[in-house]
Amino acid sequence: MLEEGLEKQKILKILEEKLKSDFLYEDGSILGSMCTEPLEFGKQIYNKYLSKNLGDPGLFLATSALEQELISEIGELFGGKNIIGTFTTGGSEANLIALRIAKKLRPDIANPEVVLPKSAHISFDKAADLLDIKLRKADLNEDFTLDMNQFESLITKSTCGVVGIAGTTSLGLVDPIEEIGKLTDGKDIFFHVDAAFGGFVLPFLKNLNLPSPIWDFSVKSVDSITADPHKMGMGIIPTGGIFVRDKSILKKIGFEIPYLAGGNFKHLQIVGTRPGGTVIAFWAILKSLGINGFNKIVKKCMDNTNYLKNRIAEIKGLKIASEPIINIVGITTKDGESICEIDEELRKRNWMTGKFEEFNLIRVVLMPHVQKIHLKNFLKDLEDIVKKLKIC
Repeated sequence: MLEEGLEKQKILKILEEKLKSDFLYEDGSILGSMCTEPLEFGKQIYNKYLSKNLGDPGLFLATSALEQELISEIGELFGGKNIIGTFTTGGSEANLIALRIAKKLRPDIANPEVVLPKSAHISFDKAADLLDIKLRKADLNEDFTLDMNQFESLITKSTCGVVGIAGTTSLGLVDPIEEIGKLTDGKDIFFHVDAAFGGFVLPFLKNLNLPSPIWDFSVKSVDSITADPHKMGMGIIPTGGIFVRDKSILKKIGFEIPYLAGGNFKHLQIVGTRPGGTVIAFWAILKSLGINGFNKIVKKCMDNTNYLKNRIAEIKGLKIASEPIINIVGITTKDGESICEIDEELRKRNWMTGKFEEFNLIRVVLMPHVQKIHLKNFLKDLEDIVKKLKIC
C-alpha cells in the first residue's frame, strides 16, 4: 500500500490500462452470458443510494418496506398473491435458501434428499454440499426435456424437496411444472422452481403471442421461485431474488440477529450486509419500463433468437439442439461430432459463447446487448470455422 495516495486522474488512467482486456457487453462478442449491461436509469439510481444497507433494515425502514413492496409486485407478476421473500446476491444464494427451507421444514427426515433434473444449475450441487443434502438427478430425454417417469421414481420417503427449472442454463427449456406439482400434491415436499433466467422473460411471452408454458405460482403446488433481476431484468449486478408463498416460513426457520443498531429482526438470506441500492434501482427499473417496456425488450431478444435459429439451419453440418422457448439457442453438430473444436476456434476470434460438453452444444444467449449486426458477424465466422474443420 502506498504511503501517499495518488491523484484521481492518475488512478483512472491506471485502472483503464489494467482493465482493458475485459470484454464489454457493447462490443457484441459476449454471446454466452446470462447477464447484460444494466439499464442506465438503474445505474443512476444505484449510485444515489449505494450506502443503503438492508442487512440492518431497522436503520433503513423505508428501503426495507420498498423491498417488500417490490417482492409483492414481482410475486403478482409470477401469478401469486401476498408473496414474501428477499433479494439476494443472485440465483445461487436464492437456490441455497430454497434447499435450506426444504430441509428445515422436514426435521423428521434423517437423510434428506432433493429430486431435480440433470439440467439443473450447479448452484444446487453447491447448496447440497453445504447443507448435507443428497441430490437425486433425473435424466433428460433425447430432446433434452425432463424424463418425468424417472423423476417420479426418484421420489421416496426421504424426499424433502423437488426442483423444476423454468429456463434451463443450457437451453432455456421449461420443465413440466404442473406435472411435477401433481407429484407433490398431498405430500409434505417443498416444491421450488428455479427461474433465475426465465423469470423476467416468461411472463411477457403471452403478451407477444408466443408459446407461454405454465411455470409459476399459478401452479398451486409451487412453494418458491428463484428469479434474477440482473439477468433479463437488466438490474444492477448482482441482484437476485427468492419469492416464497407461505409467510409462516420466515417465522419458523428465519435467522434472528438481536444485536444490530436497528434492532432485532428475522431473515431468510445467507449474507449479512446487503445492498439496498440494488433493490431501489430495480424498483425504479420496473416503474420506468412497465409491462410494455419489458414486452419490447423481450420481443427484440426473441426476434434475434428466431433469426439466429433460422440461420443456423442454413449452415451445413450444424443444427439447433432444441426448439427455443426463450432467448437461448443451443448449437450442435448434425452428425454428433464434438463441438469442442468449434468452441475453441470461436474463442480465438473473441466470440464468448457457453460450451456444454455433457450435451455437446454451444449456447448463445440473446441478451438485450446483442444486436443483429453482432449475430451476422458471428454467423460469418461460424460458417468459416465449420468449413475449415470440414464438419458436414
